[in-house]
Amino acid sequence: MLFLSTELFFSLSLVFSAVLSPILIMPALAAESESRKHEIDIFVDKAMDKDPSTAGMIKAMDEGEKLWDAELNKYYKLLSEKMDKESKAELKKAQLAWITFRDAEFAMIADIYSKQEGTMYRVIAVSLRMEVVKRRALDLKNLYQELFVIK
Repeated sequence: MLFLSTELFFSLSLVFSAVLSPILIMPALAAESESRKHEIDIFVDKAMDKDPSTAGMIKAMDEGEKLWDAELNKYYKLLSEKMDKESKAELKKAQLAWITFRDAEFAMIADIYSKQEGTMYRVIAVSLRMEVVKRRALDLKNLYQELFVIK
């Protein structure tokens, strides 16, 4: 028969709870994360699952970039329709600056990843481009919701 001291028992219970808690909780967190995923991300994931080849992944993320760009333009238009003249001018100025940033970021991504060996770097480059546009689209969406939806 094995007897454990109170301190050892307590230490082991902490270790087991630290190890087992994430294992038991992860499926629930993954399901919750999936339910909060944007429809564009879901589209891209499904397209890549359907065709996991390099060309398929590039095509899916390229389409994702176009969809995020449409989302960005949607929220830019919604914002500019509701803003006063001064705020609209500032939004336009910020968007033009972002376009300059985006173009420079795309050029940097193309330069860096075109020099790498292996087809996976093409996938990474397209993914990074999509993320640049996605971030701006979500920023504009959040701004719109903060100003005009959530009150």
